[in-house]
Amino acid sequence: WEVLAITFTNKAANELKERLERMLGGEARDVWASTFHSACVRILRRDIDRIGFDKDFTIYDTDDCKRVVKDILKEMDLDEKAFSPREVLAVISKAKDELLSPQDFSKKWAGSGDWKRERVAKIYARYDRILCEANALDFDDLILHTVRLLQNEAEVRDYYRHKFRYILIDEYQDTNRMQYELVRLLADGYRNICVVGDDDQSIYKFRGATIENILNFENQYRDT
Repeated sequence: WEVLAITFTNKAANELKERLERMLGGEARDVWASTFHSACVRILRRDIDRIGFDKDFTIYDTDDCKRVVKDILKEMDLDEKAFSPREVLAVISKAKDELLSPQDFSKKWAGSGDWKRERVAKIYARYDRILCEANALDFDDLILHTVRLLQNEAEVRDYYRHKFRYILIDEYQDTNRMQYELVRLLADGYRNICVVGDDDQSIYKFRGATIENILNFENQYRDT
């Protein structure tokens, strides 16, 4: 019950649970063995009301998010050929991975001369507001809001640092900046962290995975 074990796919997480149950019986269910997103949903269902959402929030899938962006493009009289919803969502996702709020993103591109990014900044702001009003989160928000919750709420941060005495992260070479920050916030309590990975097998660069997370691991945790 003091172990948090994270892997990247539901299939791998389910296999991990099944193996643990064969070894330990019913007690295995006390181990948090899951994906990043599933672990974050559990944390948010307990405490997301501290950062302005209701605990019964909805999770939007890719189609839901595309629909919201399409509605915004119509509202702003922008052409879908120039602003493909898929590409707009990819830019918003990258901004969230960099922990940039709509306001931060707008400041970053204001006066840059990149009219497309300046308009995407307005789309991002409207998108964020629509999701908030609907009490909805997209997949990136699940991790982003968990990071913000742990950054801003010391009581919650201390609770989970104490709860997860041992942290295991699989496929660490495929973590992005948000996931790195989440792990750091949780592991800075006991610093009992074990990561598994191979820097030659990184496959999620297109999703923002940064190889530096695993290459710099021994610098971050010098007592490894």
